[in-house]
Amino acid sequence: MRQEEYKNILIKYIPEAAFEQVYALMMRHGLRIVVTRHRKSKHGDFRPGVKGKPSIITINHSLNPFAFLITLLHEAAHQLVWEKYKRSVSPHGPEWKKKFHELLQPFVLQNIFPDGIASQLEQDHLSIKYSTSVDLPLARQLKEYDKPRQGLVLLETLPNQTQFRLPDGKEFIKLSRRRKNFLCVDVANQRQYIFNPLAEVIAVNKPNDNK
Repeated sequence: MRQEEYKNILIKYIPEAAFEQVYALMMRHGLRIVVTRHRKSKHGDFRPGVKGKPSIITINHSLNPFAFLITLLHEAAHQLVWEKYKRSVSPHGPEWKKKFHELLQPFVLQNIFPDGIASQLEQDHLSIKYSTSVDLPLARQLKEYDKPRQGLVLLETLPNQTQFRLPDGKEFIKLSRRRKNFLCVDVANQRQYIFNPLAEVIAVNKPNDNK
């Protein structure tokens, strides 16, 4: 595929100013990127090539441009580490952290990311997390560039004892904070679950609504 064809595709998902560097990285390492449907459990993944098949990086189409770029570089770091070490190192060990930081730096230095995201990436460079969902300060910065989804709010903005609904229809009650996350109970079966504070939910009622 020619550079212009790649650009027409990738420009839908990454900041335009990042394209030349991303394209050079793809060509240099033979990165094969597949844009997928939205997946709740992950933003992207890396599948190493076996039996002569190429390695593949998959990324959710629903990510905003900055989250998409970070995810792309996250997975590209996996491929570069795989090329050198195969399975002899930990997937998110020091080798991956070093390579991920090396890939991020040019984009940070060239002001591809907004100040808030760039600042958080700089703070994280000595302790890069394996997922932006786990890195809450970075996740909050990235959330600011998501397209608003009508009727959805962040779980952390709701008071305790608020009942809420997930987009799939399941209903829970927010109970209390558990370290960085929140303990919630399923209304249907009374089982308790841990939720990310940045989970997008639909508020059903406010505390004391039924009192």
